[in-house]
Amino acid sequence: MNKKRPSIVVIGSLNTDIIVSGIDKFVKPGQHVYASHFKIGPGGKSRNIAQMAAILTSKNVVAMIGKSLKDSYNLWEQPIKALKDSGVNADYVKILSQHKNIEFPGIAIILVDKEGNNSIYVTQGINDDFSKEDINLAKNVIKNAKFMVVTFECPMETALYAMEMAESFGVKVLLDPGGIIEGKVSSKVLKHKIFLLKPNEHEAQMLSNVEVKDFSSAKNAAKKLLSKNIENLLITHGKYGAYYFRKEYEEHIQIPSVHEARTRDETGCGDQTIAAIVASLNNGNDILSAVKIGILAGTLQFYKPGIRPITKSEIGKYLKI
Repeated sequence: MNKKRPSIVVIGSLNTDIIVSGIDKFVKPGQHVYASHFKIGPGGKSRNIAQMAAILTSKNVVAMIGKSLKDSYNLWEQPIKALKDSGVNADYVKILSQHKNIEFPGIAIILVDKEGNNSIYVTQGINDDFSKEDINLAKNVIKNAKFMVVTFECPMETALYAMEMAESFGVKVLLDPGGIIEGKVSSKVLKHKIFLLKPNEHEAQMLSNVEVKDFSSAKNAAKKLLSKNIENLLITHGKYGAYYFRKEYEEHIQIPSVHEARTRDETGCGDQTIAAIVASLNNGNDILSAVKIGILAGTLQFYKPGIRPITKSEIGKYLKI
């Protein structure tokens, strides 16, 4: 019996996260600080999104397109296993047994303080070798999808090539520009047709050259960004919520009040937001409803340590999905 064709494809990085949490403060060079927790688990912005979206849909609705590399410490295994256990089609993740120049899969070292703020250091590893050829190998699954989620935790030219392919097939692109590097923002990014662009306030500034401090300044950024090929814009802004724009409509979406454990960790909140949005769209919701579900899911993620995807029942306590 053939697998169901995935309707959501996610393009980009798979990482193994090495997480050190419970630190009092982020140190300066030469300083010393103790932490209370240590964990190794699956990560990578795109991989997180694929797993999170799968948990909010059903088995084989989501396909991951990326690259990994077997290493001597077996760090590559956790991201792949977590995808498969969550029902993601991982057939289009190319897993190499060796590479002449690269020794490791993507690795992220994440420091989290007691207030939930994080600092992330990423070695791209095999993610830097993710190429247009890898996208071509997944052409058929892209062609039959409804939605594509793209991040920039992979070579930008590869991400842009995937967006171009999606556009040619009429697949709606949701772009989370996480991983974009300041000073290396390609002018090509906003030339592609994008159904939803979801930057945080820092990424929005990189893309628009407008500092985003509040709803008013977000409007100025939106004027620049919506003049391009972007249909919907969602700028997330931490505790201030998010700013949603489309032509002739704007809304400041406040952080919803939730009654969750007081653990605080912003790791994965943005990933959870866009994953819930694309899952909600795939489930038939309109874009504004999907965005509000995404903000709720990202808020719930903040009160979980590390990457622990939000479930339908958790969202269902507050909203119907």
